[in-house]
Amino acid sequence: MRASRGQVGAPIPGAISSVAVEVGQQVKKGERLLVLEAMKMQSTVYAPMDGKVTKKLVNVGDKVDAKDLLLVIE
Repeated sequence: MRASRGQVGAPIPGAISSVAVEVGQQVKKGERLLVLEAMKMQSTVYAPMDGKVTKKLVNVGDKVDAKDLLLVIE
């Protein structure tokens, strides 16, 4: 199955340290969505496109693997 443009996956394995958006929120391309922490380094995940957050699959403290689905934007 091919990922759609609005599916936001984890770029690295780590823990979710903050989530800046909620379901139903409008976002612009390049807007900060969440921050992942791995080995004391933080990696910010940005919106790949303009749209509305339709699914939020993670919360602060959750552990994720690379490519895990975090959010969906439509």
